[in-house]
Amino acid sequence: MTRTSLTRRRLVVAAGTLTAALAGCAGGTDDAAEPTSTATPTEQSVALTDPAPIPEDASCAVCNMMPAKFPDYNAQLTVEVGDRAFFCSSGCLAAYYVDPGNFEPSHEGATFAGLWVHDHETKELIDARSAWFVRETNAERVDDPMQRNPLPFAAESDAQAYVAEYDDLSESDILRLTDFDMDLATFYRGRFFE
Repeated sequence: MTRTSLTRRRLVVAAGTLTAALAGCAGGTDDAAEPTSTATPTEQSVALTDPAPIPEDASCAVCNMMPAKFPDYNAQLTVEVGDRAFFCSSGCLAAYYVDPGNFEPSHEGATFAGLWVHDHETKELIDARSAWFVRETNAERVDDPMQRNPLPFAAESDAQAYVAEYDDLSESDILRLTDFDMDLATFYRGRFFE
């Protein structure tokens, strides 16, 4: 092949690539940039209002532990802008829920599309917004990650039964997700707040 035909071939390939790129850009009339997502292909195929399988390489958005290693305790949430965060436990989710901007500055003041935790007894994944949480303060009673977490229950009666087992717990230790505040978040994960 001569030098001239090689140069022409390169020009044709370059022109074809440029034409394809311009055609892709001309496809829409909206000048707004498309949001980028850090979600894996599996996560992208799951609606923000549904939990996703936890990737083996995902790290907890609060403590950096590996949530996939704790299938009976891990948790997750989605932010309406399209992000998904994974946690090793309900305590890390609670800390993030109270102050998401502390852990991900772009999530300051975020609105959550979904939040999920594992029921303490059944280990089933449940919606954290409808769960009942026991403010467990004794790490020796529970063998879960980080050793101190609010205990989620799908049914209020299960939370009440748990509280009734211990003299140091009372009905006032049963909370809803909306009751979580900075005092609770720092009690469970204080060392992760700046």
